Amino acid sequence: MTRNTILRFCADIICIILAFVTAFLVRLDFAFDMNWFQRMLLHLPFVVVIEWLAMKQFGATRGAWRFVSIADVKRIILALLIAQIPFCIERVICGALVGDHPGLQYGILPWGVICINFCFAVLACIGARTLRRMKYETKLRQSNADTAVLEKAILIGSGTTAKQVLDSIRLNPQIGLEIVAVISDQAADEGRQIAGIPIYSDLQKLPDIAKTNQATQAIITQNEANPENLSAILDACAGSTIKTRVVPCMNDILSGAFNIGQLREICVEDLLHRDPIQLDKAEISKFLHGRRILVSGAGGSIGSEICRQVLAFEPSELVLLERCELFLYEIERELRDKCGNTKIVPRLADICDESRMNEIFEECTPEVIFHAAAYKHVPMLEYNPGEAIRNNVEGTMTIANCAVSHHSDAFVMISTDKAVNPTSVMGTSKRIAELYIQGMSNLGKTRFCAVRFGNVLGSTGSVLPLFKSQISSGGPITVTHPDMVRYFMTIPEASQLVMQAGTMGQNGEIFVLDMGKPVKIVDLARDLIKLSGKTEQDIPIVFSGTRPGEKLFEELGFDAEKMDRTGHPKIYVGKLKSVDLDAITAAIEKLKPFRDSQDNAAVRAAMHEIVPEMMKPAT
Repeated sequence: MTRNTILRFCADIICIILAFVTAFLVRLDFAFDMNWFQRMLLHLPFVVVIEWLAMKQFGATRGAWRFVSIADVKRIILALLIAQIPFCIERVICGALVGDHPGLQYGILPWGVICINFCFAVLACIGARTLRRMKYETKLRQSNADTAVLEKAILIGSGTTAKQVLDSIRLNPQIGLEIVAVISDQAADEGRQIAGIPIYSDLQKLPDIAKTNQATQAIITQNEANPENLSAILDACAGSTIKTRVVPCMNDILSGAFNIGQLREICVEDLLHRDPIQLDKAEISKFLHGRRILVSGAGGSIGSEICRQVLAFEPSELVLLERCELFLYEIERELRDKCGNTKIVPRLADICDESRMNEIFEECTPEVIFHAAAYKHVPMLEYNPGEAIRNNVEGTMTIANCAVSHHSDAFVMISTDKAVNPTSVMGTSKRIAELYIQGMSNLGKTRFCAVRFGNVLGSTGSVLPLFKSQISSGGPITVTHPDMVRYFMTIPEASQLVMQAGTMGQNGEIFVLDMGKPVKIVDLARDLIKLSGKTEQDIPIVFSGTRPGEKLFEELGFDAEKMDRTGHPKIYVGKLKSVDLDAITAAIEKLKPFRDSQDNAAVRAAMHEIVPEMMKPAT
């Protein structure tokens, strides 16, 4: 028996004795009577034994006192309530027989003593444990008080989650926060307190509450971190110096994925109206597990995320195909640390190099190809149109031909919404690539499909890094047009749905991802300004005019395409007319002489012959 166990045992015995003695004194109005004093002494050993054994039986003696909880309180109350039953039975029997046996009067406990004893015993046992918890928490906070500089913060949340977060922050001073106020979304909470912290219900008062309490941060619980609430919180913080951060989900904390101290900044992805993506992991596993996978453009933002997602399904071999040495080095080094039994094969190569591609396919014989390598920056390809032909069109032809000649099972091409009624050289080049793989769909055993989606937040060359850079340099933010809208998706979302679409491909389909609601670029810029803690007075927005090849809005499907639902709610499939491989190949051959051209008009005219729906860009 440990020292702490002995101390807890002694404390419980003392609490039971004091409760019983006090019950008699209260019942007798603190007047001394020898007759009743003898009755008390006679019953005391039995009361101590019965009540302690009842608490032991119900597990009320085993809990750690410094962590006493509502569950412990319930066990104590139930145990002591059950323990009064023998005393009640004794009282009834002795009271009935005392007329014939006067000696039984010493067995009679007054009903008042039984009731008062129960109440006092409960209060004493719970009180002792509560005092131990208070002492522990005070000592814990004081032990870190000298080493932790606490920054005052406001907690935004309600219910059990807010209480759990509040307790965790209070008991972990190393987090460096002191919660001075709570803002709840429940109007009924106004004026109340939680653990001694005042509760407010008006979010608009956040700056005033922060100023009054000298708070510099707003900590948001996960159940409040939906786009509407986050936007309202950022609006409330506008013009102030309050930093906003989000607490990890309690499930993640309990699972060990995060700890309570890993508060994260609000990111622009949090402000998008996105529903969680549900994947058919069994189908994806069947598609990827134990197989040889090749990802072209493996070092790019989309390609690298596809590699990470694919690796989770334990392919036997993952070939990283990339022509940028630095990008290839970085993704190869990252995946080496978590590859498990998967063989990582880094290959430095250009998809336009036909002999090198054949060499790699001969060596690795990939079964599934995710083709993410492409030039995608719209204005840049307007200035260098020949490179769109060389890389996006001829590169796709080369790697697709290798897939067929080396009997790969599946080829998934990453396409773009800019291929729909294209106005840019980039979009048109991707549409021509789509046409080519559609033509390849009837050739050999390889199943071809394309996956079309819009802008990917944070990808290389996207608007998000540009806006962040402009904000960090003090502005202004340049937006091309006030009515410019785009579909947005996060990098993990796009990569996961690409894998899911790959499992569905039969041959020649174009899959379209549900991108949610289109977002105005100017609204995205405003959200980023809010996230930086600035206002439009600090970081102005300037409209610079549309760039070469840009549309004001993007489309995900042609009018002629009939987009049907698939088994996945976020993936649609286009039923397109078949493409004659010989005809598209001949058309591309006529296009090849323009690959060294910098004449945008000539390249566009040649592309228009293949893609007649190509339109003039917005002006």
